[in-house]
Amino acid sequence: MSLLDDARKQINEIDQEMAQLFEKRMRAVEDVVLYKQQNQMQVLDSSREQFVIERNTKFIQDEKYKDSYVQFIKDVMAISRKYQKSVINKDIIGFQGTQGAFSHIASEKVFPEYQKKNYESFEDVFQAVDEEEIAYGVIPFENSYTGEVGEILDLLMRYQVYINGVYDLRISQNLLGIKGAKLSDIKQVYSKDQAIYQSKKFLDGRGYELIPYPNTAMAAAYVSEENDKTKAAIAAKENAELYGLDIIAEDINTSNDNTTRFIIISKKLKPRGNRFSLAFTTHHKAGALVQAMDIIAKYGFNMQSIKSRSIKERPWEYYFYVEIDGNLENKKEQMLIDELKIACEQVKILGSYDYKESRDEE
Repeated sequence: MSLLDDARKQINEIDQEMAQLFEKRMRAVEDVVLYKQQNQMQVLDSSREQFVIERNTKFIQDEKYKDSYVQFIKDVMAISRKYQKSVINKDIIGFQGTQGAFSHIASEKVFPEYQKKNYESFEDVFQAVDEEEIAYGVIPFENSYTGEVGEILDLLMRYQVYINGVYDLRISQNLLGIKGAKLSDIKQVYSKDQAIYQSKKFLDGRGYELIPYPNTAMAAAYVSEENDKTKAAIAAKENAELYGLDIIAEDINTSNDNTTRFIIISKKLKPRGNRFSLAFTTHHKAGALVQAMDIIAKYGFNMQSIKSRSIKERPWEYYFYVEIDGNLENKKEQMLIDELKIACEQVKILGSYDYKESRDEE
């Protein structure tokens, strides 16, 4: 046996022992998680981690290995923190906005038994999923009347999260005012810009001052706080009860089929499903997009949608979002992706999910 073979044999034996010790350590971490849950403690305990590093480094006899060991133990503790977060936060659902916002309503319908946590921005939700502070995020992706939320496409490209489901919610916009307010009293209307646009036919010609607000629920809360008959909000009916308001006019949205599609994002890709989403960029040359479309057509896939989005800091260049009927567990789907990776500059799988024609009323 050569020196190399002997060294590798020793490494294999040591790795086996380390694997067994790793499992033993993670079983101890399970008890740590339980204690932290029972005592509502944070996952990160910086003073404890520093103590572990200083204590364990003393066991290293050879000085030249100490720096490497410090990095090693830091990596082990990072794995432990990540696992603790995944256990503690497995039943927490994140959404953007406040209680009563359409994202909150959709979250309640998709995950009625789960704890909800609101965030100020869409990116905050993506970041929380990416860092496993929450199990899922419920995000508005597109509206049948006003189109897609472009920012969401950017965030799907930026963060290592995946679409695991879609949910269609019929949006009913309503004019809400304080108790006793009448339509003739209203002078100012507050709501999210999209909600105002969705209600344009009702609002036109009434002479209202239209004031954009971060979201519909916040607008309803503001009207309630102001307690002014001249102020109204466009929001979901749930906000009337939530903020003690009257429904002055129901279903004021222009389109009777006003529906918002929400995506459910998580940290892990779930390959099984009947539809998947991709994003790709093409080489900056004539016919590049046609080549990508030809590849999809060659394999006989039904493409449900395609959207383009300009790439920030790369003028006149775009990435393309496509939804395709298919199951990523199948060989043909994998062949498609492999061929697209050869033809395109970049290909990213954004998600896989089961899609069925269904729509819940708000």
